[in-house]
Amino acid sequence: MEEQLKKSFDFAADLVKQLISLSTGIIALTITFSKDFLQSGSAPSAMDLAMVAWCIFVLSILCGIWALMAMTGTLDQKPGGKPVPVTIRGPNIVIPSALQIFFFIGGLAMTIIFAVKTH
Repeated sequence: MEEQLKKSFDFAADLVKQLISLSTGIIALTITFSKDFLQSGSAPSAMDLAMVAWCIFVLSILCGIWALMAMTGTLDQKPGGKPVPVTIRGPNIVIPSALQIFFFIGGLAMTIIFAVKTH
């Protein structure tokens, strides 16, 4: 495999792993400090916003795992199976990667809305 193709897979995998780490960290941080954000006088909808944000981040994490599995499957294809082009631009990689980014941005947006509503 040529060096540029190897690097593209490395960079794509690093981005996916970074988004998984950020999503996991944001979930852990907001859960840890949620009791500080959600005082007894907070609106019930604030907790709902937090739960929605956490669920969206979990979806981002799952899509990231799916993308890593797709990259692995593309690089090490099953012998005798239907061959897939060795590229990071194939739909088997692009779809889960795009969904991961979409859900990550959505989770960030919901977290920001949650933070604004609780203050």
